[in-house]
Amino acid sequence: MTAALDMVVAQLWPKGDSLTAPQVHMLVDGARDAAIAPLIRFGKLDFDCLFAEPLTPRLRAAAPYLVHLAASSAQSREMLRRCAGEHWGILVSAPSHVTTRQLRLHFKKLLWVHDEQGRKLNFRFYDPRVLSIFLPTCTQEERNIFFGPAEELYCLEGEQLRRYTRRA
Repeated sequence: MTAALDMVVAQLWPKGDSLTAPQVHMLVDGARDAAIAPLIRFGKLDFDCLFAEPLTPRLRAAAPYLVHLAASSAQSREMLRRCAGEHWGILVSAPSHVTTRQLRLHFKKLLWVHDEQGRKLNFRFYDPRVLSIFLPTCTQEERNIFFGPAEELYCLEGEQLRRYTRRA
């Protein structure tokens, strides 16, 4: 997996850890694995929970998180390694001027949808299996709204990185 992980890192950070290059974040689904929340909350990476505080410990453990990754970070590499094939979340590439907080505010708006009967449902778009079905059905206008400040979205499927752009 090391060689494959090196290829994924090279694709996500073609210019390395540059402050002027697009920044990479991971939208992580805490409900996928009990190890996710502690890894994020007690790690060294910048993160923000998409759910508003206060949260119960159980909900905090299962919440979606937006985590800023860095090419040279051992914790980032560990998250990518563990994410591969486990559907932990999706990767987001955004311009260097877009902060984790700005991305959080955008993606937080997408968490809830209403069905035909008007029921409010949690939209788990950060699950790569959901994203890969949802995005191809979007019009260009819907994609623009969905991407918001993000440039590209990625799903890590085993050792392969699937890339989604704003343009269909």
